[in-house]
Amino acid sequence: MRDNASKNLSTGIYVRVSTEEQAQEGYSIRGQTEKLKSYALLKDWDIFDIYADEGISGKNIIDRPAINRLIEDISDGKVNNVLVFKVDRLTRSTKNLLELVELFDECNCCFNSLSESIDTDTPSGRMFLKIIGIFAEFERENIALRSRLGRERKVKEGYTIASWSLSYGYERENGEKIQTIIPHEAMIVKEVFSMYIEKSISMNEIARILNRRRIPTKMSSQWNCSTIRHMLMNPTYVGRVRKDVNGDDYFEAEGKHEPIISDEIFDLVQQKIANLPNKTRTKIPREESYFCGTLVCGRCKSKFTTHNYKAYDSVKKYKTSYRCRAKKGCAVDRCTCPDISHQKVELAFYDYIQNINDISEIGNIEIEENSKLAEQEILKSVVENERKLDTMQKRKNQVMEQYMQGDIEFDEYKRMIKVFNDKSEVLEIEIQQKKAELSDVSAIPEILPSDVVLNLKQNWEKLSDSEKVIFLQRFVKSITVTVEKITHARCSVKINSIEFYNCELPKREKVRKQLR
Repeated sequence: MRDNASKNLSTGIYVRVSTEEQAQEGYSIRGQTEKLKSYALLKDWDIFDIYADEGISGKNIIDRPAINRLIEDISDGKVNNVLVFKVDRLTRSTKNLLELVELFDECNCCFNSLSESIDTDTPSGRMFLKIIGIFAEFERENIALRSRLGRERKVKEGYTIASWSLSYGYERENGEKIQTIIPHEAMIVKEVFSMYIEKSISMNEIARILNRRRIPTKMSSQWNCSTIRHMLMNPTYVGRVRKDVNGDDYFEAEGKHEPIISDEIFDLVQQKIANLPNKTRTKIPREESYFCGTLVCGRCKSKFTTHNYKAYDSVKKYKTSYRCRAKKGCAVDRCTCPDISHQKVELAFYDYIQNINDISEIGNIEIEENSKLAEQEILKSVVENERKLDTMQKRKNQVMEQYMQGDIEFDEYKRMIKVFNDKSEVLEIEIQQKKAELSDVSAIPEILPSDVVLNLKQNWEKLSDSEKVIFLQRFVKSITVTVEKITHARCSVKINSIEFYNCELPKREKVRKQLR
């Protein structure tokens, strides 16, 4: 490299600030530039140009236009001396720093840092530059960790992160930490939940209804099945906040904002959504066809779908019937099961549940584990994860000793420590989540098969059609029926078995209160 004192150097002054450092005294673009100009004049260096990257992180070089322009000028021989306020203004990556030092050597370009008094014209200056680079990268990784922990702490304290957009129905004023309800949007949220759980309208149809009414989303776009699903599964509406909607770091905490939807309604929706993958059907159940999606053919084990037929009383009208899906087509082995009217299924269903006298007849209803057993499982998981965390710390200490003794290189040491830190963080989050579950275990009711049957017998006739839709979707997994043709116009319907989901059955009064 050239001797700095031998001739006037064509100096490129590089300055940078990242977003969080904009307001810090001494780190502003103007503050750095003035100090570096004064230093260059004192050294009698010619200033070729000022290269400034404003509001850009120093973790890489690719995304910074000013430093790329500086590199081009160095390669073209226009700049033979680089002056910065601190090394971490140039880059926070050790890899990028070493690449820049090699570029400086190849192009016979000097490098000077005002704060660290670095002069790469000497071997000691170049060595010190590399050491400073290592600490700069270490600080960048610490900043990333502090930022991640800060987001976690914010969620645990009950505040939403909302790094991209707040949930539909909420807003947050500048300077405020707690999100508040937007009344007209909150009405839409309540309506969506009501349409889905009370009227049993599909997510696609709800999206079409909102689009027809020209109601925009939060981002002023069109509604679709995905946006409706995200709304229905968003815990924000029951007063909770979450971290990382999708990812291994996901967890929820009690929020400080007001809820829009009750816990009971939200739980009903989650139960219904959870059961959807188990229902293969071409149509959705409605008040006049609430058995759709649960009926299974006793002959071929296929699902039934709805089929409307013409009926003549005083006037022509359509009535609901159910048809085996394997009956469609022209295949030789297609199902020959006759169509069955909704009324006949209703009568067969009522007769079946009234004639259940022995609990063993519906042994497919699983008994929930009691709270003590669940608590033991959670504690066992916590202890196991804490043991793994302790083992991880011991392995980190061993790697550190290997590095101190010179058995492994710095890059290998850094890579291994990062792997251990990532695994430890996952374990810590899982431990916190399991501990949070302990407080909820005692509130889990123990539901016996007899409870389900007793409620079903007592309440089925008293439920309205819309309540029957909700009941079947939430509690009944399948109803297997056998249909036998008696005459051309008559057939008999027999229910062979009913398979229930393993979940709590709410009282009829509670269901109606929730839907109001």
